[in-house]
Amino acid sequence: MKLTIVTICWNAKSTLENTIRSVLQQTRRPDQYLFVDGGSTDGTVELLTSLAPELQAAGIAHRVIPQERIPGEAGIPSAWNQGIAQATGDIIALLNADDWLEPQCLETVEHAFQTLPTPGLVIAPIRFHHTDGRMTVKSPAPLWHCEFRMPVPHPGTFVHASIYRELGLYDTRYKISADYDFIWRCRNARIPVQYLQTPLVNMRLGGLANSSRALARTETLCIAREHSRLPLLAWTAWLLRLVTGR
Repeated sequence: MKLTIVTICWNAKSTLENTIRSVLQQTRRPDQYLFVDGGSTDGTVELLTSLAPELQAAGIAHRVIPQERIPGEAGIPSAWNQGIAQATGDIIALLNADDWLEPQCLETVEHAFQTLPTPGLVIAPIRFHHTDGRMTVKSPAPLWHCEFRMPVPHPGTFVHASIYRELGLYDTRYKISADYDFIWRCRNARIPVQYLQTPLVNMRLGGLANSSRALARTETLCIAREHSRLPLLAWTAWLLRLVTGR
C-alpha cells in the first residue's frame, strides 16, 4: 500500500522541523509527503527547502503546495482538501505542523489497514502535551458517540483514500469542526474502523479549537443537528458543553 502524509502549515517554523524529523525516523517511511503552505512569512518555506535533501535521501517524494485562498472557505479544511486532492497514497494521514509521530506509527497503521476486510479507517490513541508540561492520553470511542461528542482524536485517524472519494472531503463551511462532520459521515455510512490500543501521535494543545470554544460549540451543534436522527440529543450535548465550558 502507498502512504501519503499531508501537513498544512502557516508560520510553523518553530515546530515543523520536529514534525518532519518524526517522519524521517519512521520504521516505515511514507511514499509521499505533501506540505500545504498558507503563505508563511516566518521562514517556514525556507525550512522546508533546507530539509528537502533529507526527504529525498530517505526516498520520500515531497512537494510544497501554495494554498489557494478560496472565498467563503474556512482555511484549515480547505488546506486539507487541497492536499488530499494531490495525494497518490492508498492511506492518507493528516499530520499537524506542531504534532509528531511515534517511530512505529506508519508501520503499525499500514498493518492495521491490511487486516480490514474493506477499506475504512484506522484510529489510534494520541498523547496530548499540555502547556503546563502534563501529558494525557486520548483514546478513541465507538463512532456512535458522535451523537454527543467528537468520538475520536482526529490526529490519530488514518483514512483510506477511497473513503474520501466515496463520502467527499472536509466541509469548508466549518472553521474548527470539519473533522467532526467527516466522522459523522463515516458513522452514517457504516465505514469499517480498526481501533488501535497504542498511542501513535503526539499533539500539542493550544490550537484553534482550544482557543475558540464558543465557535466550536456552535459548529458541533449544527453538525449534530444535520446528521443525527435525535435532534434533542444534539441540543442536550450542546448545553452540557456550554455548562462545563468545553
